[in-house]
Amino acid sequence: MNVHAKSLIPLKTARLCLRAFDVTDKDSLVDQLTDPQVSKQLAFVPHPYDASHAEAWINDCVRNPPGKIVGCRLAIERQDDGAFIGGLGLIPHERAFELGYWLARPFWGQGYATEAVGAAVDFGLGALNMRQIVAFVFMGNPGSTRVLSRLGFAYRGLHDSAPKQEGRKVLRYDLVKSA
Repeated sequence: MNVHAKSLIPLKTARLCLRAFDVTDKDSLVDQLTDPQVSKQLAFVPHPYDASHAEAWINDCVRNPPGKIVGCRLAIERQDDGAFIGGLGLIPHERAFELGYWLARPFWGQGYATEAVGAAVDFGLGALNMRQIVAFVFMGNPGSTRVLSRLGFAYRGLHDSAPKQEGRKVLRYDLVKSA
């Protein structure tokens, strides 16, 4: 574990706080990830999503705090009212780290994803010294492709479909740390 990286959590942006998941997030996780408009864009989230999935996720996040080996998984909340609005992660993937994120539907289209993902990417490339971050997006998710493009990710072409939703086309994006 990278103690220095853990000491930098929570990450603060102009409007958001990216923090460790905790037991108080269980109900919000279930509410957000049972929304079919959210879950259909997430390859590795069980459906239907229930309290046992949320508990297992939170427990795993607590056992594996942010660090170079495990990456980071963080809850996204608004600073002004403390509303839990989504989550994100940077998880080891082959020789890079894979970025994944979601926002609850009421928070779409307000710039929160770009703000949160930007902070996480800066944290990954900086404090965690990641060299490459990849992201996989289902075709037909223009919001996520815009977020990645705004943050400097390059489109690398089609990728094999994710296991949860066989047959859906998946786009690959990546960001490589400059020397």
